[in-house]
Amino acid sequence: MIHSRYYTELDKYNQLIRKKNKKCGFYNGIIDRYENPVLTRNHAPLIWRYDLDAERNPFFMERLGINAVMNSGAIEINNKFYLVARVEGNDRKSFFAVAESTSGIDEFQFWDYPVLLPDTCPEETNVYDMRLTKHQDGFIYGVFCSESKDTKSGDLSAAVAVAGIVRTKDLKTWERLDNLTTLHSPQQRNVVLHPEFVDGKYAFYTRPMDGFIETGSGGGIGFGLCENIAHAVIDEERIISRRVYHTLTEVKNGAGAVPIKGKKSWIHIAHGVRNTAAGLRYVLYVFCNGFKRPFQSNCPTIWSVSGTVRNGTGGGCIECSVYKWCNCQGKW
Repeated sequence: MIHSRYYTELDKYNQLIRKKNKKCGFYNGIIDRYENPVLTRNHAPLIWRYDLDAERNPFFMERLGINAVMNSGAIEINNKFYLVARVEGNDRKSFFAVAESTSGIDEFQFWDYPVLLPDTCPEETNVYDMRLTKHQDGFIYGVFCSESKDTKSGDLSAAVAVAGIVRTKDLKTWERLDNLTTLHSPQQRNVVLHPEFVDGKYAFYTRPMDGFIETGSGGGIGFGLCENIAHAVIDEERIISRRVYHTLTEVKNGAGAVPIKGKKSWIHIAHGVRNTAAGLRYVLYVFCNGFKRPFQSNCPTIWSVSGTVRNGTGGGCIECSVYKWCNCQGKW
């Protein structure tokens, strides 16, 4: 028998996922901001969080606590919008789950089952922050951060971040490929796959890093090519958006949304990070690269939108916003 409390919680859940989103009063002539985040931890289906059986769970206690939902990759398929979200449990372990909406700004609802990710890396301890690319080869690729323990360090919290790669045709069945290998960068985060072949090869936007958190000598957002996506190895990374002292990219920067093909350029929406007394300040910015030579910038930063992010704060679905506010396609 289903616990009576379930129906109370179900009513609150249904009110949340049916809630319409409205533009707020913010204005800068560039973007529209909306009142509500499109996904929160409260969007997690009740069947994940509770055993509904009154006999097995007489006090209706939560079995899978959700701490946050954040850092989603986004994609549009057949006039519907899909987010592959990082869902973080109370234990800070993450998994991926797909949420769907017809508008892209509200009424997102998670599918009943999370992503079943092939467990091919026994040393892997956590996965998060997937970027989605509809590629010219017909597959949808997901590139994400694969975290494992740094066995070379005596620091218990030391970790290694590399780029994991999966592909799918329907967001339901996923094939795990080898992790990306960058021969001259010890660690990688915020890696994005370019949507088209470049000189007959797969192209990646990388973020070379010396450590798990600190970029160290990493120069910014890189660009590299590989022959075989199933065993991706990049020998050379060219920096296409550099870190610069006393600018929005001073601490680090990284790719987020898959580049958008405009009339004259590939349009990139990236993030830069500076440190402040209040914590890390994340800023969105736009730059453009040429069609024939996507590793060369066509112009400097076009515009930026700032916000402050502190550790433990749930992030927004930045990639999803591309569909709504990147109106610069007609200009660049």
